[in-house]
Amino acid sequence: MKQTESGEGTATRQCWECLKRRLVCDHALPHCKKCQKAGKECPGYDDQKPLQWVEPGEVTSRRRKKNSLPPIYTAPTKESTGRLTHRSAKDFELHLLASDIHDLDAPALDVVEYERAYTLWKSSNEPYWADLAEEQDAKAMREIVFQTAMNIQAIDQIFNLGNRDEIADVVLRRDHKAAADMLRSENQPLKRLERLLRIMKLHDLPSYDYLTNETNEIVQAVQYYNLRILPTVKAAGELAPNPAVIMFPLRALHILPPAIHHTLVCLALNHFVHSLPVGAAKTTAIENRSKVYRHRGAAIQALSHYVGKDKTRCSDLTIASILMFMSMELQNPAMADWRSHASGLRRIIDMRGGFKSLLRQTPHLAPTLVVYILIVIIANTCSPSWDQIDLSGTPQENASDVKELHLLIFPYTLCPPQLFFDIMKINNLRARASAVLFAGEMDPNHALDAQDLLTAIEAFSSKNWAQPGDHYDEWLRIGTVYQSAVALYCTMSLQSLTILPETLEMNSMRSIHGDRLIEGLKAAIKSPRLVSFLIWPIVVAGVQAGYRDEATRSWVGSQLSELSRKLGTSSPLKAQAVLRRYWQKEEPGWDECFDRPYVFVI
Repeated sequence: MKQTESGEGTATRQCWECLKRRLVCDHALPHCKKCQKAGKECPGYDDQKPLQWVEPGEVTSRRRKKNSLPPIYTAPTKESTGRLTHRSAKDFELHLLASDIHDLDAPALDVVEYERAYTLWKSSNEPYWADLAEEQDAKAMREIVFQTAMNIQAIDQIFNLGNRDEIADVVLRRDHKAAADMLRSENQPLKRLERLLRIMKLHDLPSYDYLTNETNEIVQAVQYYNLRILPTVKAAGELAPNPAVIMFPLRALHILPPAIHHTLVCLALNHFVHSLPVGAAKTTAIENRSKVYRHRGAAIQALSHYVGKDKTRCSDLTIASILMFMSMELQNPAMADWRSHASGLRRIIDMRGGFKSLLRQTPHLAPTLVVYILIVIIANTCSPSWDQIDLSGTPQENASDVKELHLLIFPYTLCPPQLFFDIMKINNLRARASAVLFAGEMDPNHALDAQDLLTAIEAFSSKNWAQPGDHYDEWLRIGTVYQSAVALYCTMSLQSLTILPETLEMNSMRSIHGDRLIEGLKAAIKSPRLVSFLIWPIVVAGVQAGYRDEATRSWVGSQLSELSRKLGTSSPLKAQAVLRRYWQKEEPGWDECFDRPYVFVI
């Protein structure tokens, strides 16, 4: 029994009800207070699960048919249409037995083992908004994602005594005491280390002896992230804290593939270079960029190795590695071919059964996949109408998936949900209209859809949406900025396709929203809680500046330069280069600016 700071005793494990519901137990004695608040009877903390009465005619488990496997373990071949919910108690019990099933195929085994490795250790922290009213499915998804994100911090405990080789040595010697010391637990330490060792072998993770050297560039990159990048990101997320943004445990490097290691170095070096003040020595930037290219090459080589092998091609770590590398590519000074990574990632997601099936199998991947969704949606706004990236599934299925995940997407954008979904609808309308135009036809329904979209955007009320409290003015400001930005995107992009007409009324509306957007941006750019979420609205203002004077264009360009230094990324500088080329053409219009695919989001 452990002692709290007040001297009260606490249990050393979760109660069975919290374990079944996949919640973080408070370990209170004699009964869990979380169960009492939920109106549940706490079954206690015994080593054996307590017996439960079953109504006549009901069963809690069934025998499997010969040579058949539980559905939870197989990588599905088609997308599920079910909603995201907690697993049942039966599913969870089956899940615990997964490591003892040896005839699973590699992708299925990977799903089971990877999640088991991350759910062996618990976290005692919860976000302060945990008890806010939410739809049940959304709340369940948020709780799973938050607990998984926080559990990553607990992995730091695993490697207090060594790396993979030392873990393997403890397992080989069947040294129960050493295993218990390593995990700081007497609860089946050897079995838990064996399970962890399997996931490391499954992903061909090396021993990483060099990570014990504090001067190693990978170790320094993690320390740079924790000390320089993380505090600024957390400060910027004060309005909507992001549960996926956590401190990176240094010893967690031992269970991550080399591709993520080298990508981490690239991210840290890119941030350092772009954060340098004006007038800093160019030699510093040149020296560090050469390191970026070296580690970038090593990351590509490691990714090729993983994608080229059957057992790791569709694994969770491969998906995370590709997305992390793609995000880094968006920050590189050069216009990297990020679309090839996005297309490859989509194929892997399809091979795993699509977004919904993948999320049901591995909810811990949700924070990773929402970044991919965000990148694709924003990229489609800044790409030609005929060259967009499709998410996995039909537009209706994608809209449903994004709505379920919007609680996780929102902290990255602060874009009001209605307007974010309107962006998706505009993207889809552009793609449909472009396909018809290329066929030499016209669909009158497209014009009606465009008018309906514009009406819905105009009807949005920032005052009604803004969150009450100390930061009401900032919520109102960001809502107004996004309303004008989305209205301009709708007007200019659909005018380029002749869906919306170039009438005096339409052009007047475009000019009014342009004035509102510039005015809102000038105020929002001064707020440290808003400045990190303004790249896309500033880009929209830059496109609309094609209809304006040189002073407006100069202001947009200078703000993008300043934003690059504040955020430590080259994405605003890439946007600046695209806009300057567009302004020089003196041919205003959305498609005139984005004649090839771009993305300005990170």
